[in-house]
Amino acid sequence: MENLPTPDKSIGKSSGKPSGNLRQTGRSAVTFLIRSAVLGVSAIAGLSIGLAISFVRPDLVWQPSFNFLNYKKQQFTLSADALFEANKASIRPESFRLLDEVAAQLPLATGKRVRINGHMDVSNAGDALTLSYLRASAVREYLARLRGEQTYYWMVVGYGASRPLASSAGDSNSKGNRRIEIFVDD
Repeated sequence: MENLPTPDKSIGKSSGKPSGNLRQTGRSAVTFLIRSAVLGVSAIAGLSIGLAISFVRPDLVWQPSFNFLNYKKQQFTLSADALFEANKASIRPESFRLLDEVAAQLPLATGKRVRINGHMDVSNAGDALTLSYLRASAVREYLARLRGEQTYYWMVVGYGASRPLASSAGDSNSKGNRRIEIFVDD
């Protein structure tokens, strides 16, 4: 006959002595409770200190900024000398690439208001108000062809020489006053 394993006869019999596992289980439970209590007290103390600091010195508390949600500040300023010939309102063909870049940066959402302002300086030979309006209209027509006529609410304003960038009267003839400004509003 083969050697078969014999069943252990001590299974199910208790020796009457308490095992060490029960004591260790009791100790780990007590340790868990003590650590949980210390952690809870620490959390309450930290929260209390944080609230006290926020009441005493509110400038130290971080406050989130939601400026990334505000698209009202999108503005482009282009030199009219880069876009147009002197005293003309037709866009130079080499300036189309510049306007293509502006069109690519316009928001994709429909219903936005795009305002295009034309500005001139006082040295212009002719009617600065009319020329500034015609230049702004030419930019609007080009952008509307690229992005769609119905995509935005287009608004064109010609200011002529009434809003110069130069602060002093001697600088009012500067070339920086000849510009096209594009604003995107909500």
